[in-house]
Amino acid sequence: MKKIYTLIAATAMVFSAGAQNDWAANLITPTSGSTSTSDPLMIDFEAENMSDNTYSAGDTLWFSLGIEGSIVGLDLAAGGVNGYILADDIAPGGTFTVPTVGIDWVGVDAATSYEICVVVYGIGIASFSGDGETIEDIIVGDDDTSNNLDCFTAELPVHTGVEELGLSLSQVYTSGDELVIVNEGTNGSEMANVSIINMNGQTVQTENLVMAQGTSSVAINDLAPGIYVVAIEVDGIVESKKVAIQ
Repeated sequence: MKKIYTLIAATAMVFSAGAQNDWAANLITPTSGSTSTSDPLMIDFEAENMSDNTYSAGDTLWFSLGIEGSIVGLDLAAGGVNGYILADDIAPGGTFTVPTVGIDWVGVDAATSYEICVVVYGIGIASFSGDGETIEDIIVGDDDTSNNLDCFTAELPVHTGVEELGLSLSQVYTSGDELVIVNEGTNGSEMANVSIINMNGQTVQTENLVMAQGTSSVAINDLAPGIYVVAIEVDGIVESKKVAIQ
């Protein structure tokens, strides 16, 4: 699994030693296990020191999000892991509150939900030096990885589609370096504007094409792996589909 990391504040990293190491991620807003329909979505959470160690000011504590099981940075960069340097000591039972994370959703044409988890790894880069298919596999040196994640469900906003124009955009998927759009409708001559939007709400690619009946394709630029929303605008009406780019 690809991992990158970003240092939020600049200073040296210090590792704390001790007989036990255990951090827990605690959601504040939305609450653990809840379902949020907020747009934009604002996430507040904290890391709690569950160990018998005191971690010193100057140590670096590392975090990420998990969206549908994939690692996403707090800046929503695919594969990102972000570090904050502790300004104060954190004794056993103490907490560190992470700055608010915001996500602006793009509306979709059908009910869509994501499982979103907040993740705390631990002190130092070594705390996420593992590898594997799950976030828990990435965490190293924590005595209890079951509390390093705290999750909720986010429901994306739904808007009307383009069926009234004689289009039925049933599938959007990637094939090699192309984005494939399947139109099962009767109208195959409408001009469409296609926008590819990342999870930070940023449009990373736009294309114009005639929406053919059957399949149409768009060459994908050099986009980072991750989850994207494809917004297809026809005659002022927008339909969106989510797609994963590997």
